[in-house]
Amino acid sequence: MTAIALAKIEKRFGGQNGILVLDGLDLTIAEGESYVLLGQSGCGKTTTLRMIAGLEEPTGGEMTLNGSPVYSRANRIWVAPERRPIGMVFQSYALWPTMTVMQNVRFTLERGRTRLSRAEAMARTREVLDMMQIGHLADRRITQLSGGQQQRVALARAVAQQPRILLMDEPLSNLDPQLRSDVRGEIRKVCKSLGTTAVIVTHDRDDALGLADRVGVMDRGKILQQAAPSEVMNDPSSLFIARLFGEMNALDGHVASFADGNAVVAVGSRPFPVKRHAWMELGQKVVLGARPSSQFLAQDGIAGIIVESHLEGQMHRNKVDIGEGVMTIYHEGAALPVGERVHVATRPEAWMAFPAR
Repeated sequence: MTAIALAKIEKRFGGQNGILVLDGLDLTIAEGESYVLLGQSGCGKTTTLRMIAGLEEPTGGEMTLNGSPVYSRANRIWVAPERRPIGMVFQSYALWPTMTVMQNVRFTLERGRTRLSRAEAMARTREVLDMMQIGHLADRRITQLSGGQQQRVALARAVAQQPRILLMDEPLSNLDPQLRSDVRGEIRKVCKSLGTTAVIVTHDRDDALGLADRVGVMDRGKILQQAAPSEVMNDPSSLFIARLFGEMNALDGHVASFADGNAVVAVGSRPFPVKRHAWMELGQKVVLGARPSSQFLAQDGIAGIIVESHLEGQMHRNKVDIGEGVMTIYHEGAALPVGERVHVATRPEAWMAFPAR
């Protein structure tokens, strides 16, 4: 069953002639799916989330939640946010600082959409706090909690209402890296155990990889590619998408030949075998890319000269000028002197070709 369906959704700020933020967006999310919208700031991902929540009204298109229409410009349908089957975790958490943990969760159950009795609200609150492993913090005020504890309270408050759809806006952005990794696993576990449809907005590739059943990469109000996280990472449809998932070395070239279902891209006089794509034509200009993690210094390979070398974490980061471009290569050991001649080797399957802009 489809949980969320957006058809030709448009959003302009500033009236019909205002700034176009979403441009005919189509999106379908299955029931029980964890879907991540990944993109840079300003791409339209948070606006999309807020429109699903009913906090922003589109300026065109149609939207249904669990098969029921909640917006249609043509049919003049608009369902208010409090009548939608959703829970939401805001980037800022939006917790009441003067209330305790228990009160933050219980208040929404007694006064919100669910309207439970005090006894029912107390029982469910304790159940959810225990599930989130923060039952021992029930009587603490929000200002007495760490960032990770506040995040758990915000998630507990959202799932306590037993929403069919859970929306999360950059839920991990305020956490340090180690805690972020731990809470990422907790969010996925909670969503799967409850069977909740989740839509998560993030600009962080690790969040996308760790939380998504399917990820949609957004830019300028459109979804450029959507698939399982591993597919988007390993077979991106553009250099822009590839770079969202990590550093890329890029070289300009052209399609030189086809053979046995593969293509050969020429960069200067150097041939590089790559996967053949339907969009490729002989002579077409392309960008050849490989991740530094798939490249290394070796006895043989592409000859180049070190133009920069410095320590970054436990590895040295080198800039190698190969004539047709400058590549970033990492290695263990001492820094290499500027001007030293080296060779760069690449795993054959690591090269990817993208249409040139």
